[in-house]
Amino acid sequence: NKKVVCLLCGGNIDLPVIGRVIERGLAADGRLVRFIVSVSDRPGGIAQLTTLVARVGASVKDIHHERAWQDSDVMSVQIRCVVETRSRQHAEELRVALLEAGYT
Repeated sequence: NKKVVCLLCGGNIDLPVIGRVIERGLAADGRLVRFIVSVSDRPGGIAQLTTLVARVGASVKDIHHERAWQDSDVMSVQIRCVVETRSRQHAEELRVALLEAGYT
């Protein structure tokens, strides 16, 4: 295993690039995960999903809902979530909780 060091000083800091590097690192480490689920397109449908994510201890970083371009029934909305977890194991706990709650 090689160790890589990124030197930061006043002349070479590009904050948007640093942000992308951090996000890619979190994703590679299994701490930034994304998933797509269908939820009821009724008041509270997305709230139930985000409540479950919060109960597991994950943090929603990005959420997008799609009504038009999906194959499920018209009373459902497809949700794409990006969440931050503590570890790969924590991400697996979230996956299991989502399945147990009936999200597919």
